[in-house]
Amino acid sequence: MKRDIGRQPDVLRDLSPGLAVLRDRAAAVALRGPVGRVWVIGCGDGLFAAEAVGRDARQAGLDWQAVGPMDLLVEPNRVHPGDVAVLMSMSGNVDRTVEATGLMRDRGLRLLAIVNGDGGRLGALVPDRWSMDLPDLAPFLCGTSSFAATLAALLTVIAGLSGQPPVDLDARALADADRAADRMMHGIDLSDFTGLRYLASGGMFGLARYGAAKCVEVAARPVWSAELEEFAHSQFWTMSPRDLVVLIAASPTEAAYADASADALAQMGTRTLALDCDAAPVPRATMRLTVPQAGPAGLCHLPGLQHLAYALGTADGLDPNRRLHLKADQARFRTSRLLTRRSLLGQGT
Repeated sequence: MKRDIGRQPDVLRDLSPGLAVLRDRAAAVALRGPVGRVWVIGCGDGLFAAEAVGRDARQAGLDWQAVGPMDLLVEPNRVHPGDVAVLMSMSGNVDRTVEATGLMRDRGLRLLAIVNGDGGRLGALVPDRWSMDLPDLAPFLCGTSSFAATLAALLTVIAGLSGQPPVDLDARALADADRAADRMMHGIDLSDFTGLRYLASGGMFGLARYGAAKCVEVAARPVWSAELEEFAHSQFWTMSPRDLVVLIAASPTEAAYADASADALAQMGTRTLALDCDAAPVPRATMRLTVPQAGPAGLCHLPGLQHLAYALGTADGLDPNRRLHLKADQARFRTSRLLTRRSLLGQGT
């Protein structure tokens, strides 16, 4: 996992020719008729990435709807023939995403799929698909560089659909953020924290959900995510004061609210870790991982979230590089396949 975090700048550089092809494909989709709503459909990392780029899409003038496939399976009348559906699945074998793809196709939407490799069952349904062709460093490794690549792909789709120039993905800034996060996590003692709470607002809520999900996959302690304001009305009331609260900010407005929350939580001894940037500081957080700029969709906050998950998994005595503790729980692993990927039952993947 740590190697996967470190290769993200190289992944972005290597993706550049493929992203140019993806932008042309998205532009061709837009030329086939007026673009209504853009339904961006995925589970887990795909959905979190779609949420994280939402602000960029809205600023580009797109009616961007980041949803899980169940949202449309239970309310299919939300979609209309003039809409566009962007389907995301690295394996292409997530049951509900495949079902939603069939529904979108039958309702006459223009489809574009983002996959890795041949795209599995999703790839078979969507001729217009783009693969990031990103090889895994190890089997069953959790999404790190693939998440950065998904953000880059969605930012490119936004540019293509809206007719804007390609986004500038600063690989050097991401490499600097990786080194800073690695140094900081070596200096944090995570043993005292009873759990972690990831909080953010706006587009950064997608990154909060991503950060929490990475911990769920590689660590053993309870982890939650919440929108910054909603946390105060729900999770807060049963939160242990010994939880670590992670605050993510990419704009001055977000940072101001996060800073006020850090100050309030300090009144009961709760420690906070802010992932902020020079233009959006959170000075009253107990700890800060500050990058010069958050980058598009908060890209430069990714290494901090990933290194924190890695450090937590290691502190819990697990191996984040292989996640074999998940497969070793055979009942839970089989149940996960029954929940999400019945076609893969018995394959051990």
